[in-house]
Amino acid sequence: MADAFILGGVRTPVGRYGGSLSHIRTDDLLGQTMVWACERAGVELDRIEDIAAGCVNPAHEGMGDIARWAALAAGFPDSVPAATVNRFCASSLTCAIQIAHAIRSEELDVGLAGGVESMSRSGWALMKGEEPFSPRGPVFMLDTMWAGAGGPPNPALLARDAYIEMIRTAQNVADRYELSREEIDAFALRSHTRAAAARDSGRFAREIHPVEIPATRKQPARTFEHDESIRGDTTAEGLAALRPQPNTTQMTAGNSSPLNDGASAIVLASGAAVDELGIEPLARVLGSATYALDPQVMGIAPAFAIPKALQRAGVTPQEIDVWEVHEAFSAQALGVLRELPRQLDGFEVPDERLNPNGGAVAIGHPFGSSGTRYVLTLATELRLREARYGVLGVCVGSGQGVALVLENPAAA
Repeated sequence: MADAFILGGVRTPVGRYGGSLSHIRTDDLLGQTMVWACERAGVELDRIEDIAAGCVNPAHEGMGDIARWAALAAGFPDSVPAATVNRFCASSLTCAIQIAHAIRSEELDVGLAGGVESMSRSGWALMKGEEPFSPRGPVFMLDTMWAGAGGPPNPALLARDAYIEMIRTAQNVADRYELSREEIDAFALRSHTRAAAARDSGRFAREIHPVEIPATRKQPARTFEHDESIRGDTTAEGLAALRPQPNTTQMTAGNSSPLNDGASAIVLASGAAVDELGIEPLARVLGSATYALDPQVMGIAPAFAIPKALQRAGVTPQEIDVWEVHEAFSAQALGVLRELPRQLDGFEVPDERLNPNGGAVAIGHPFGSSGTRYVLTLATELRLREARYGVLGVCVGSGQGVALVLENPAAA
């Protein structure tokens, strides 16, 4: 089996809902980011043999295969194919794994994985009636901003509450592991503190490509360089003062990931292509895994996917230098950390190795983009630490989890 390497990549700063990126078309945001990733990796656009990009809610400008439309709009040659993947929060992580699998099976030499989400620009869906070409027109409308928004719900899934709101699954996880509001808020504070430090030190600048924001009626043209959701002034007292969201007792706006816009992309290549291009790779893909469980507790699935990925990669938990655990909610991430020792023979993730630059609670969570954003962040962190192994786990709405293990070739 051939090796699959990550050559490099970029991400945009993560924008708030209605914030800096809300005036940029979703397909343009993805297309620009894919071009920047190739430039950062040192690969010409016509060298890309396939593209896989994640997007959860591609309504409005991104209808259809947004990966293909974005590639064409950004100037990739007509000969470069592209496909869009939707596995909710792990969409672009799934893309990275798919491209890596194609490379490892020697069906591909150079590929690109990425993702995009614009919660600000996702549109409304006009749902048809059951009668073909009904003269009555659309029957009802749905806001596609929320992951999984679609047509009339399936009665069988309604009966088991499979369409449960994500914030309720976080409350279910908090109840299962008897998490207190204080420790949930403390984890959120930790995320903001570490993310602010990474931003202020210039750490995130290593993976971010600034975005030129066009002038609007309210603001002049400007350069957007930093994630908008990070709050370095967050305090324990401020978090404690926030009221729980509906249908929860502990989930607040402060300990949940916000609504965001953003894009990310990475370039992957085989060992033969690495030699041909003369590029020093950023990371090597060692193994991956998926897992699924009851949608009611979707957040803890990474605790089961990660051990599978480690076993396939031939790496022990003790050897992992950096752990990236997705923070859809503070309670969800804490649930993963409570469950992992049960799945890893009692091993507990050292705090200094866990999400060293904060996570989605602070940085933000543009659904389709987060997976490859995490891959890029993990690979970059391994290189900066001169560390060897890293693992990433992302939870997925509907009860899934996806994990990936990386190695820093420079430390091998």
